[in-house]
Amino acid sequence: MLDASYKAKVIDAAERQIPADVLAVTSDEHIIADLAHRPTMELIKGVVALSAVSPGIVMADDGQFLDRLSALVSHLSDLLLDEGLFSGGDNLVSPPDSGFTINDLCLTMELVGLGRCSPEAMAVVKDPLMSIARKAAPAMLIGGIHTPNHRWEISSALVGLGVLLDDERLIKRAYQWLAEHIDIQSDGLYSERSPNYAAYVSNPCLIAMARRLHRKDFLDIVNKNLKANAMLMQSDGTLETVQSRRQDQFESYDPEPFLSQARLLANITGDADVVAFAYELSERDIDDPARHLTELLIDDRVCATLPRPTLDGLDIEPRIVDFLDTKMSRALWLDSTAKLVRTATVYAGSDFNATYRVASGLANNASLMDYRTRGLGVATLQLAPDFFDIGPLRPTTLQRTGMHWTLHESRTSGYYQPLEDRFIRRDGRYPMTYEGRFFAQMSFDKRHRDKMTLHSTIDIELHEDGFTVQVHFDGPRTTFACVVGLVGNGLRIDGGAKYDGSMWAACTDSPIIAQTGNTRLTITHDEEAGTEPTAYDPGETVTFVDGSARIVGTPVKFSGVTSSDFILTAHFETIGR
Repeated sequence: MLDASYKAKVIDAAERQIPADVLAVTSDEHIIADLAHRPTMELIKGVVALSAVSPGIVMADDGQFLDRLSALVSHLSDLLLDEGLFSGGDNLVSPPDSGFTINDLCLTMELVGLGRCSPEAMAVVKDPLMSIARKAAPAMLIGGIHTPNHRWEISSALVGLGVLLDDERLIKRAYQWLAEHIDIQSDGLYSERSPNYAAYVSNPCLIAMARRLHRKDFLDIVNKNLKANAMLMQSDGTLETVQSRRQDQFESYDPEPFLSQARLLANITGDADVVAFAYELSERDIDDPARHLTELLIDDRVCATLPRPTLDGLDIEPRIVDFLDTKMSRALWLDSTAKLVRTATVYAGSDFNATYRVASGLANNASLMDYRTRGLGVATLQLAPDFFDIGPLRPTTLQRTGMHWTLHESRTSGYYQPLEDRFIRRDGRYPMTYEGRFFAQMSFDKRHRDKMTLHSTIDIELHEDGFTVQVHFDGPRTTFACVVGLVGNGLRIDGGAKYDGSMWAACTDSPIIAQTGNTRLTITHDEEAGTEPTAYDPGETVTFVDGSARIVGTPVKFSGVTSSDFILTAHFETIGR
């Protein structure tokens, strides 16, 4: 059964946004000349989709809008390099970047093939886009990639081209990539653990290939990922990203791009979590109508009436979801209408201890936990001991019992002894080696090290009105700094902290009081008396390249020493206005 209100909502958004976007870039020859291939193709796709539902808009002004569409198609053709590929940003002559545009081209031609666009729009785009497809196919056939998600982007483009051009070689090449198997973890996240790349790359590519290759197993993978992302929802409507290995790991993420995927899989599988996710996203504004209108026209199930959501018992107990591969747990408190009241994350999934690097493609976020209510939240809690400039704690293990979590980290450094006689070189020139913090021509791997180790145990207890963190250290006595990042509209700190020029520093003799709207947060803390304020050290891997700590929100710092336990308790309460 058709969800007429949803379809009307998408069409209304498309009618308002797509013509405005096209007008904005085609009214000035300098603007269109600078337009990259991906947004150019996205506009073409949007206009073709719009012509299917609102042909009058496309034919308005005596066909001037069609002239603008023709200008976009010509511009896209001009951007195609002699090699049959596009360049994007710093990725020169790029098969994977070209794959994004080719995938949109294939979707557009799928609309044309289904007859779901106006004849006038079809006449403008069909031959030029087919010409681009033919020129791109040989390069895509042999092209390589960079990242995990690129495999599915280029596979989907190859399949789309193979169907469009009736060329089995392209589909065979796609199966060569697909033979590596989709990198879905048991907890439902892809190996990059990024909501952004799941929403924009892996899921839509798998959906397209499932349709064209009749691969239901690809839809099962997408459903698994959508179910996982639904459990990343936060009370402010964004998704948790602390676990990501990509650029979004320090940013809030709007899940709107998952909209069509969630509706499609909700109607296919009826999974309760995906259904709830689809309902939540369907209530929001349509930010990318070109995308969602195209997907609605390609598969009618996107705009079918959603199954009824399950509401029984949602407000009784928090739901705990353990992402085992990612070493992360989430707690979600919902009201009787399935709306999130508060959420919390406990995290031990950083890649730092496996690599001793902060780098692109790694999970670098040092957050141990977060806790958010609808109005006020602790967006991150990080703790950095002064220990050989290694930086903040990044635990490697996480165990849960009920609402109690225990995380462990051990870090080792030390001092090196002289080389044994058999390793000594008479010229004094030794191989450049890495010792975990820095490089030197010292043959570190051949030397005995007098180890110095700091063991840290972090116990976290979550409550309906807040949390308690207790940190115990075993090892040399040193100082540490703990930082929490507070978030909330109109946030103010009413007491218990002083601003030191870089961040708020907690006073040792009083609790911190923070407030936004009608929500108050009280943070009490227990550290060794007489502790001097300690700077928060993000580690040499960050500071050596002139980087700085990435603290989400307004940072508040606590100082302590490792010779005694550090205890921090946060209590949220609703107050009268």
